[in-house]
Amino acid sequence: MGKRLWVMLALVVAGVLAVPVAVLGVRVTHPRDEDGYLAYLKQYGDPQSDQPLQVLPPTGDLIAEGDAACDWLREQPYALWRHDPQYRELAVYQRYLRHVGDRSPKWGNALPGLGSVTAAAWNHLCSADRELRQPRRHPFAPKPD
Repeated sequence: MGKRLWVMLALVVAGVLAVPVAVLGVRVTHPRDEDGYLAYLKQYGDPQSDQPLQVLPPTGDLIAEGDAACDWLREQPYALWRHDPQYRELAVYQRYLRHVGDRSPKWGNALPGLGSVTAAAWNHLCSADRELRQPRRHPFAPKPD
């Protein structure tokens, strides 16, 4: 009887620790990358052109705007195995842009726009948070055709 209790207790403890360990693993494998964020904005900050931006707004303003997008993303629920349309990345991105509304960044109407800043921030400043909010395929579901 004592051995069964220990096995059951070990399984419960392993189950409880699995989620924090998985979240920690995502955080370790998706570090914050400010240099990549700024390089992305320099290269792709003008969605109307293939040319890199010649001049970026002040770095502090760019980082602050990217951090604001990351803060909003952190408030969103994890998708896990939910595949409803509101959990898809494009829907979340559009919801954020609606949340921001017509607000201009500190640098005004100059490039990059908030859409580019948001995409860059979610991919470089808080990629772990973006990854944790992506819908997942149910681990026991059959593979799609």
